[in-house]
Amino acid sequence: MGEPPPAPGLIDLIIRGLEQVGTVTVPVTGVSMLPTLRHDDRVVLEAVAVETIKPQDVVAFRADGRLVLHRVHAVRAGHLITAGDSQRLYDPPVPLADVVAVAPRVPPRDKPSRWPSQGGEGPVDVWLVEPTNGTEEEIVPPWWRLRRRTREGVCVSGEVLAEIRAAAERAPTVGVSEKAVFAARDVLGAATLPAGTQVLVGCSFGHLHEPMRGHLVPSELADVLVRVGEPEERLDAAETLRRLTRLVASAS
Repeated sequence: MGEPPPAPGLIDLIIRGLEQVGTVTVPVTGVSMLPTLRHDDRVVLEAVAVETIKPQDVVAFRADGRLVLHRVHAVRAGHLITAGDSQRLYDPPVPLADVVAVAPRVPPRDKPSRWPSQGGEGPVDVWLVEPTNGTEEEIVPPWWRLRRRTREGVCVSGEVLAEIRAAAERAPTVGVSEKAVFAARDVLGAATLPAGTQVLVGCSFGHLHEPMRGHLVPSELADVLVRVGEPEERLDAAETLRRLTRLVASAS
């Protein structure tokens, strides 16, 4: 006789329940959706047609064998850009085929806190960790000092990471990434960067789970992480600085 079929997993049970009755109530685990959802909160999931999903919806999707409940920030051809409400960086792209359900009763996400404006011109250090064309000095104000560093492997060498860490730990630090959840206009607005601020441009943020050449920059080194374009819009160093200075340099 053959082996008995495996017992259905949680995701299979949820899908079966959605097919049979249209809704399923599940408990929240973890803290990635704080403060909107807390551990052990109950959330009602409903079946969804993926073509109806829109930004700010909260969806349940498969990821590494788990069911993840995160908010949609953008809809792309074939995938979603999502993040938990307590996260500062986007999840890896979510294929539409991995979407299981939508949670329509979850309230909207809180607006991000504004960077406190501080007056007066003062030196700002901009760490450029990517290939540049040498025109960036023409874009930034004279009190912004460019510190060019070469990429190595996934991001930077251990020596450069130590430099960035030492600078970030003693001064306000802004990380700029196309994977940042919050737009610079919503966090920085027309705020003035405090004297001594460290700005990280071209860095890859996060933590490695396996040995690789080079080092990612830990996201916690940045007091705020922002993007200056649309979600996951890749910009070169010059355009990144051009958009950033439009927001903050004129306020100094």
